[in-house]
Amino acid sequence: MKVKFFMIATVATMLAACSNDENEINNGPVEARVTAGLGAVTRAVNTDDTWTKNDEIGVMVTKVEQSGGSGTVSGMVDRYKNVKYTTKQGGSPAAFEAETGLGIFFQDATETVTFAAYYPYATSAGASTLPGAIAVNTKDNNTDANQAKIDFLFACGAAASKINPAVEFKDNSGGTDCRFKHKMAQLKLVIVGSTADGFTEEEAKAVCDDASTYKLGGLIHDGTFTLAVSGGVATGTAATTGTATVSGWDITECVKEDKGNEYKRTYTLVLLPQNCSGSALNFQATIGGQTYKNSTNINPNLEAGNTYTYTITAKKKGLEVSGCTIGKWTDGGTGSGDATM
Repeated sequence: MKVKFFMIATVATMLAACSNDENEINNGPVEARVTAGLGAVTRAVNTDDTWTKNDEIGVMVTKVEQSGGSGTVSGMVDRYKNVKYTTKQGGSPAAFEAETGLGIFFQDATETVTFAAYYPYATSAGASTLPGAIAVNTKDNNTDANQAKIDFLFACGAAASKINPAVEFKDNSGGTDCRFKHKMAQLKLVIVGSTADGFTEEEAKAVCDDASTYKLGGLIHDGTFTLAVSGGVATGTAATTGTATVSGWDITECVKEDKGNEYKRTYTLVLLPQNCSGSALNFQATIGGQTYKNSTNINPNLEAGNTYTYTITAKKKGLEVSGCTIGKWTDGGTGSGDATM
């Protein structure tokens, strides 16, 4: 009899535990678990497709749909419009965490919730308020220390629920690509010293010399990155404000990579989307005390998510611009031409 009563008590305890688990899922809030991958070929601020430690993203709820239940959806859309999540380890995909108690919590087990997110995180009046239009200035922020601030990324379409709380910004095979993607444009200028066209080896090496300077004119540098939600669909859009261009922008100290043994310097610039195809950018190089100019061949239509690469060959008699490719970051387009001293 004692054994029999012991078995009954054990079964009752197990059933109670199961019941408590079900009540926790059905009645108690469950926190979202956020992971994110990158859909871009490379990060502007990295050498590979990975997040870095302490990267901060803003996560928002864009839509709540109910299957069964009371018929009344919870207020998650209004409650969660700008919640900060931070990656602790980096990588791709990477796990992101909110501060204790300040994350997103599912309310109803009958609901499916759709999410969007952006990088880098910007503060707002609170978690229930979108940041709106975030001011952008590319002229002053294309340095190693600041370029991440203007490398705007956006992701949308990730869905999760209280029963399955994993919010995964990834490429869903057979479904929506929810990975983060670039919303700015990228311009690469590859400057090469040519010993085949009049330069000595020492003169060609001067392309990478600290005394050499480079300027680019004709770009609009002021703009906004705007987040919005309409009809359950989120958007993140980078755009210029106004029409004023900057002449003689000194890019000498912008993000660059030198390959002295190849007489090559590459500038990687993150820019606001804008169409420069009708009015070419002005490029000026001062190498070894001699100034060279080109004002006809650097004319990209800078579209969000694309990278545009121009090779500029410094020759004794001027600059030659060639081989514009567009890629994702993306590839496409060609152009060539000469520049004079």
